[in-house]
Amino acid sequence: MTSSFKQQSSNARTNILAKLKQEVEGSDYSKLPEEPSYSYPELAQEELLAQFIGHLEANHAQVIPLKEEDIAKIVSEQLKQRGISKLLYGKNALHSEQMLTLDDDIAVEAYDFTLKGNKEHLFNNIPAGITSSKAAIAATGSIVIWPTIEEPRSLSLVPPLHFVIVEAKNLYTNFASLINAQEWQNKLPTNAVLISGPSKTADIQQTLAYGAHGPKELIVLLLK
Repeated sequence: MTSSFKQQSSNARTNILAKLKQEVEGSDYSKLPEEPSYSYPELAQEELLAQFIGHLEANHAQVIPLKEEDIAKIVSEQLKQRGISKLLYGKNALHSEQMLTLDDDIAVEAYDFTLKGNKEHLFNNIPAGITSSKAAIAATGSIVIWPTIEEPRSLSLVPPLHFVIVEAKNLYTNFASLINAQEWQNKLPTNAVLISGPSKTADIQQTLAYGAHGPKELIVLLLK
């Protein structure tokens, strides 16, 4: 790059920034319309649960209300219905002890390996995975996954079938109430995953397709 071209680029950038600054300084923000305010309706717990389930089912997720002691039974049944005989789970994760009591003909594998050097195994040999969740949002039917060493992000994103355990006591009206109640500002994770159904895309000819990337099925185990 010649010195003349560098000078021209510098001058152009300076002129653009000066113009933008001038426009901002001369703006009258009092003329801007007021932002619309919205308050979520006060709903009872059962109403929140119905709203949460309704959104998930509308997004092609399956929701199964159950008790904690029935997790192994329900997971075993759902796997057998799909002809799946293997499940990946987070070692020492919440509810992980339930995975050790699945039916004998279902092989369970703990996610105790690193992604490096094991991508082929994870992508080609794992048909289903199960995770816990941090919270849920009724207004959007969203589930918050909080990845940890025991349950890495890939556990919820790679297997074609994803089971996620949601505790009804961790259901919040909306995202703002969740953040405030759990004080995310003081303990924000390196990443959080919000899911509202199986993966989908409309990139190809604007036609909505499910399972294009990530889990093709989402089964929500709702502990009430």
